[in-house]
Amino acid sequence: MVTIKLPNGEIIKARVGERILDKIPKNSGLVARVNGKLIDLSMVIKEDLKLIEVLDFNSEEGKMVYWHTSSHILAHAVKRLFPNAKLGVGPPIENGFYYDFDVGGYAFTPEDLKKIEKEMKKIIKENIPLERKELDRLEAIKLFEKLGEKYKVELLNEMVDEKVTVYKQGDFIDLCRGPHLPSTGYIKCFKLLSVSSSYWRGD
Repeated sequence: MVTIKLPNGEIIKARVGERILDKIPKNSGLVARVNGKLIDLSMVIKEDLKLIEVLDFNSEEGKMVYWHTSSHILAHAVKRLFPNAKLGVGPPIENGFYYDFDVGGYAFTPEDLKKIEKEMKKIIKENIPLERKELDRLEAIKLFEKLGEKYKVELLNEMVDEKVTVYKQGDFIDLCRGPHLPSTGYIKCFKLLSVSSSYWRGD
């Protein structure tokens, strides 16, 4: 048996082959930690682990995963509203998140931010599962070339790992190590505050 420890200290027992998410109460956590490594709650327990710790928003790790998934929802919303936008990177940062986009020289307006925020809320309401997939690097390059995501292809060409991970939520897919929340519906609160111009990777 595997021990799962909830943020409130409660202990739950699970077996190899079961999903962490299916064993814990709804909304009891955001991400799990095993041997110091963060993993998705949707992961299947593959080996007889001593302890799986479930973390919530009160932990720094939980906050980072919450903001990271928020950035993917932002990118998903922008791609819905601006299909020709090219994806850069979208990491979590202290107290929030951002995402870089190339919209062909177009500058987002305050009105655009309102529309994007509205679309994000729609995506959250749809409660779309986030699915982690492992791909061969060359397979991922072909995927993002087909999608026209030149910046993702650039990043992939610089990687040395032969295996990479992507996260899919509905018709949106992004290159990402993760981990992420189980679904978009886990996001309860967010606010888009500002937009600014930048150069890709500081060039």
